[in-house]
Amino acid sequence: MNDRPSGVGYKRPPTQTRFRPGRSGNPGGRPKRRPSFRAALLAELAATMPGKDPQRALSKLQALVRTLVDSAIAGDARAQSLLVAVLARIGDVEDNEPNSLTSDDRAILDAYVGGELKRRANDADPAPPPHENNAE
Repeated sequence: MNDRPSGVGYKRPPTQTRFRPGRSGNPGGRPKRRPSFRAALLAELAATMPGKDPQRALSKLQALVRTLVDSAIAGDARAQSLLVAVLARIGDVEDNEPNSLTSDDRAILDAYVGGELKRRANDADPAPPPHENNAE
């Protein structure tokens, strides 16, 4: 029935070309993913700018912020409105600091925690109820 030689044919490449040791089956590899606009922008802004003094090199983001602030101080209305909008969006530095609790807040919190602990202590029964079949 099988008149063809078993060595070479359809889906049977010659043995010298099959799976060479040390060679990948996919030499090109998977194509690299294109970076998103956000990733490319953040990477570019994180890069340092060449300057006259290497010790004082700034990142491009720092240079951009410095230019924006300087032009806003110089009286550029667009820079001022942009700076105010950014400050309103990110909040003030003092807003990001953790707030300490006032005495009223502390009293409310203590009352709640104490009540919750008492409720949980009452809910937990130390002994399970006797089973109906084990009535003695």
